[in-house]
Amino acid sequence: MAFSYVNECRKLHLNLCHFRGSGQQDIEFYGEEKLDWLRKYRPFEHGIPRRHTIARILRSVVAESLLEALALWINEQRTTQNKPIIAFDGKVLRGSYRNDKKTALQLVTAYDTERGLVLSQKPTETKNGEISIVRQMLDVINVKGSIVTVDALHCQRETLEKIKEKQAHVVVQVKNNQPKLRAAVVEQFQAIFDAGKEKIVTEVKEKKHGRSEERYVFQLKAKLPDDLAQKWPTVRSIIAVERHRVINGKGTVDTSYYISSLSPNHKLLGHYIRQHWRIENSQHYVLDVAFKEDSSRITLDGAVENIALFRRFVMNILKQCECGAPSQKVKLKKAGWSDDYRARVFFGL
Repeated sequence: MAFSYVNECRKLHLNLCHFRGSGQQDIEFYGEEKLDWLRKYRPFEHGIPRRHTIARILRSVVAESLLEALALWINEQRTTQNKPIIAFDGKVLRGSYRNDKKTALQLVTAYDTERGLVLSQKPTETKNGEISIVRQMLDVINVKGSIVTVDALHCQRETLEKIKEKQAHVVVQVKNNQPKLRAAVVEQFQAIFDAGKEKIVTEVKEKKHGRSEERYVFQLKAKLPDDLAQKWPTVRSIIAVERHRVINGKGTVDTSYYISSLSPNHKLLGHYIRQHWRIENSQHYVLDVAFKEDSSRITLDGAVENIALFRRFVMNILKQCECGAPSQKVKLKKAGWSDDYRARVFFGL
């Protein structure tokens, strides 16, 4: 009976993840109002668990089991395409700050940018801890044939070699955490620019909300000094992205530099770089705006990670559901209002 009761509670909470910024008491209240609907799918013989019970259950759920379930579900949902783009990025759960701690929980997520699906997540207590976490996730996730994108923090030889070992390619920004490598990349591009021999591979122009941006992508075969070439054997191409922005009449120009294991003749390098930021726009934004993740009042150890994973489960479900709504935020609201719509989202009815 205990196992059945826990399953009922897990099911209850999965169905209530649309309740934005909720704490355990909100979950309890909502469950009481929707008890008749919930009993269509589980008996709930003892009614809705009290908020203290919900808190204990959220803490006791084994995150590894949830991640395994997520992986199995994702593998069923993902269709085979050439070179899917998998972005790794960290997100701070600001609502997990507590008086006795100076830091909040950070979650590293692997995100399929083309399909908008969260593939996996893993917690870390510090930003630098992301480096080892991403390497651990690469050991678990099947990235064969994919393009892996990561931010400059992960411009590390060991990480790039692990990606190659997993038979995937990488595109990563180069910043001052690798000063010699960045200097060599900048020097190679500067020589081309000074000689007027640059060739634009991709040009994009965008205008909206009083802001305009032009992006120019340049690609070269990597010609690193011998010592750097030995240290970074996986680097085949270098990329420069020049951005011209005008916001409210004020213009700026900046250039970012990247390295990749792909050929410099690959036409989609600029696309992969742009796609990496979809994890910010398509995942982090939805979690903060639609799910109110930063407003969550659940702060107990263990429960924070589990509730975050539940949100990502639901986000994946909403993404996959063709439910006649223009956005995940609207789907979430409709699932809260309509019993029939909620059943359609969660059970395909």
